[in-house]
Amino acid sequence: MAQIMVSDDDPSILKLMAAILSKAGHKVTTCASGLETIKKLGLQPDDPAVDLPDLLVLDIMMPKSDGYTVGTVIRNNPRTRNIPILVVSALREMSRLFTATVQVDGFLTKPFAPEDLIGSVAKILDKRRAQA
Repeated sequence: MAQIMVSDDDPSILKLMAAILSKAGHKVTTCASGLETIKKLGLQPDDPAVDLPDLLVLDIMMPKSDGYTVGTVIRNNPRTRNIPILVVSALREMSRLFTATVQVDGFLTKPFAPEDLIGSVAKILDKRRAQA
């Protein structure tokens, strides 16, 4: 299936999303902060040899660089700007601001049902495959 990076500062949510996506057949990499996400994407320091994920599942409120900053960094880098981003957050109002300023491919509100996460991921990946 797909290589998915999940970025969330809540260990229980991070573990839950990784388990749901792994069970659905995806290979999952996890990050506990925005800065860790930027580093694992090979953006700080710049490392073009890093294998990029097929999709990033991103929380908004995180320490050491929030989801908005991470999304902006990703979209401003030519190597990462086309990575699909699914924002998963309890902050429904922030989602409007986030999606108005950073191009994202989907938004899922916490708490969510496992099938909603799987469905959102499948929809984004299917759209990406259709565009390839």
